Amino acid sequence: MKLRALQLPSRLESLLDSLVVNQRWVPADVPRVTDRSELSAASQKLAIRAVEADGAWRAWRSHDGIRLFVTEMSMALSRERGRPVLKVSYYNDEGRLQQYSLWVQLKDDVWSRCTL
Repeated sequence: MKLRALQLPSRLESLLDSLVVNQRWVPADVPRVTDRSELSAASQKLAIRAVEADGAWRAWRSHDGIRLFVTEMSMALSRERGRPVLKVSYYNDEGRLQQYSLWVQLKDDVWSRCTL
């Protein structure tokens, strides 16, 4: 049940925020995009798909455009490790995949790349 609670959209968004900040994927002073309509058409589709798949999305403005991150919880890996494990995809302003990776939360706001 605890893992299911972590899957709630608001909790996933908080976990994703924590990961992005911890890894410094966006500068600390850049504004977060909160309205999906500010995203490109391709990025909007990715955000919609993420939510429909019980995932979450977050986006930030940066010097190179809007950076979109989508995530979903890996229930199997989270159970195995006893900690939240996120599948994270990073897309550029045009909706092109830049990176895909798995991350495990070791403790509050401390993340490590997850290996299989």
